Amino acid sequence: MKPHLIFAIAFFSALSGCAIPASKTPLPVSDVVKMSESGAEPEHVIERIRASGTTYALRGSDFGKLKAAGVLDPVLDYLQQSFVNDVNLLTRYSVTGPRLGGCSFCYPQPLDLNHMVSGYGVASSEIPGQHRPGLPAGVPDWVPSSLGGIGSKRIFVSDILDMSRRGVPNSQIIGLLHHARLQNVSGSEFAQLRREGVSDVVLDEIQARLLAEIVQAGRLRYQNWI
Repeated sequence: MKPHLIFAIAFFSALSGCAIPASKTPLPVSDVVKMSESGAEPEHVIERIRASGTTYALRGSDFGKLKAAGVLDPVLDYLQQSFVNDVNLLTRYSVTGPRLGGCSFCYPQPLDLNHMVSGYGVASSEIPGQHRPGLPAGVPDWVPSSLGGIGSKRIFVSDILDMSRRGVPNSQIIGLLHHARLQNVSGSEFAQLRREGVSDVVLDEIQARLLAEIVQAGRLRYQNWI
């Protein structure tokens, strides 16, 4: 696991698009790819994303797609961490306020990487979670609103890769994911798993459950603040 991928969140971090007080224009994901293709240093790409206040609602398989399009590992790791930060912050807002309403630039931007587009009105017109009980507004609808019981067993990236290499069916891997706690996975690790042959459906399930764990743990934490 990358040491900087920490799910204990600094709540007022500048990484979070939701913390931006004034309207901004989200950076299209196509611009991230174009900068990467042009040879821009990862630090420059990250700064452009940060300055725009943009986060992206990335599925697990999306990181491998961006990697194949030329986006480098430090940028992938930043994209995952900023998304995780926003999901945590949106969970806090859903419990303690403020409500962000229809502020589409405040939320992680929806993506369609098959057409390399992002943003409300482009990849999606509706803010997810607005009408779904148990899911904070802005958290993608593909994130489960409830995990049910989670066992004490923890599954690591190496376990998933090993199962994939041994030909364990996707349905069996996903079944194990549903009864275990997941190790944190960075953007570059998601990309590496896809390169190693882990299926998109498994990668997407990992990301969905990681985020659901953040929502579930955050809701319990912030309820104690009230």
